[in-house]
This record gives sequence, structure tokens and C-alpha cells, in this order.
Amino acid sequence: MSNVTYDAGNLTITLEGLDTVEQALGDLKKKTPAAAKVAINATAREARKLMVAQAKARYAVNAAGRKHLKDLVQRKKATNASLSAELHIASMRNDLGYFQSSPTKAYTGVDVFRSAPSVVKGRVLKSSSMAPLTGAGSMSKGFLVKFASGHVGMVQRHIGSSSHNTVTARGKPRWRNKAGKVEKLVTMGSPSATAMHNTIWPEVEPNVEEYLHNRLNEQVQKVLARAGKV
Repeated sequence: MSNVTYDAGNLTITLEGLDTVEQALGDLKKKTPAAAKVAINATAREARKLMVAQAKARYAVNAAGRKHLKDLVQRKKATNASLSAELHIASMRNDLGYFQSSPTKAYTGVDVFRSAPSVVKGRVLKSSSMAPLTGAGSMSKGFLVKFASGHVGMVQRHIGSSSHNTVTARGKPRWRNKAGKVEKLVTMGSPSATAMHNTIWPEVEPNVEEYLHNRLNEQVQKVLARAGKV
């Protein structure tokens, strides 16, 4: 009767074959779609709440990362004519700047030499310890950079490369290597909000299914109560 699926950033909740609901409502069976619509939309709100909470519990996201997880929104509401609701989150790429790090701020200018630590540490999962972002091969150590958008991202320098972007967001000259080159910055990747929600979905799916069934039964009882049938 119910179908709850999460795939590629879309959570779809549908109800079909409502024969048992119609039987329970009897001569009020014309109210079946309205009861189902309320149950579906309530379940969509509950699913979003559960998924965001579980993702926050699993992943070591910072304030920006927590805000990004909340981008899971109800894109489609169920109606009497269409008993289907949909949650959606855009598959925007994350970087380690959305997760816990030490330090938490970007150092610039002389502060890089005066007070920045020799190695930045970070983690993605709360169950993991903070790991030093030491870099490897042609990639430098990780460090935080504040972009023009205001986002503080975790990046690495591609050692020996040459970038045409030679000034900072504030128009100041960027650091150059011994060869006088401004090296390209590469974002340090991490799970996107879509990937995080996709990972935790199996953990919350049974609760969402149960909530849908319980809420549907609750709506049926409300319809019957209003009509003096119980």
C-alpha cells in the first residue's frame, strides 16, 4: 500500500491501493484521498526531521555543514489527486571545510607564520579521531581558505603547478613558491549532503514506514470521529 524510497537525492512517499482504508471508512470512503494526503505530507516532514538529525549524529559537520544538511526540502506535496510527496536535496559537492577541523579559521598574511599550526587536523565521522591533513605526492598539506562567497573551504596546493589567479578575494597578492609561481588550489573533497543522507536513509527507513502507517490509521479514526462513527 505504501512505498517510501530514497534515491539520488530524492525521497518519494506514495500510497496506492487504499482498499483497506476505504473499507474502514465505509460510506465515508470518498474521504480516503484527503486522509491519505494528510498522512503522506506529515510523513514527509517527519522523514526530513529524522534524516537531518541522524546525519548530524553520524557526521562531524560544523555549523556550515549542519546548515547544508537542512537543504533537504519538500519539493512536492501530496494532493487528493496525487498521493505522492517528495523530498529533494541538490547534489552540491562538499569539501572538508564543512566538517570539523582544528583550527577552525583561515590564516592569512603574517599570521600564517606567527600563529597557524604546522598541520591542520580534520575529520568527517564523529566516530573517527581528528587526523592530520599532511598531504601526499604532489599535493601540499591541507589548509583553510576564506573564499569571496564567505565559505571557508579546505584546500591543498598542487605543488609545482601554475595558477593565473594571483590575487586573493581582497585583491592582495597570493603566496608564491620559490620559483615565483602561484600554485593552483585544489579543494579537498568529502561526502556531499546527498551522499550523507543516502547513507543514513536505511537507518531511518523503518521508522518512516511505521510513522506513515500509524499516521494513516490516525487520520482514518479522525474522519470517523468527526462523522460520529466511533
